[in-house]
Amino acid sequence: MVKRAHSRRKKAKKVLRKSGKRAEVHCMLIPSEPETLVLPTSVMAEVIDYQQPMAMDSAPPWLLGEIEWENRQVPVFSFSALINANDVGEVPGKSKIMILKSLSESARIPYLGVLLDDLPRPISIKEGDIEETGDDKKSLGVYRRVTVDEQEAIIPDLDRLTHLVSHATFGALPITQLDS
Repeated sequence: MVKRAHSRRKKAKKVLRKSGKRAEVHCMLIPSEPETLVLPTSVMAEVIDYQQPMAMDSAPPWLLGEIEWENRQVPVFSFSALINANDVGEVPGKSKIMILKSLSESARIPYLGVLLDDLPRPISIKEGDIEETGDDKKSLGVYRRVTVDEQEAIIPDLDRLTHLVSHATFGALPITQLDS
């Protein structure tokens, strides 16, 4: 039995090698003015119309509050306000909320809601299609700043974002800005 499973794996590898195709990741370019985010579609649960989140006491300016989604309370935040350390301001009428899987083992926040300025755009990224541009500001929640499809974008650090949102939602807010 073990021998058969091993031989099946070898065959699969040979088929993949012979295909000659470069690895491809299906992503979304997400408008979050003034930034554009890029995330794999595998972390996205749903995009919904904007609804006013229920405000939370002592929340930082980037945390808009919570909405109910699929019988869960989901914290909603502005990525742009978080990394630029400013207020959210007026939310435009065409705004959306993208529900993301938090990638954390925590049952407290299995999903995060991020404020979008408009609908995301699908994109397939292959090896070599993305170029790192650097992050001189060392912004919290930013994994990498990149250029993809001739557009500057940010790959968010979902682990760090989950940590920040969790602490802002349930208390003990961590640092919100790195020293230079």
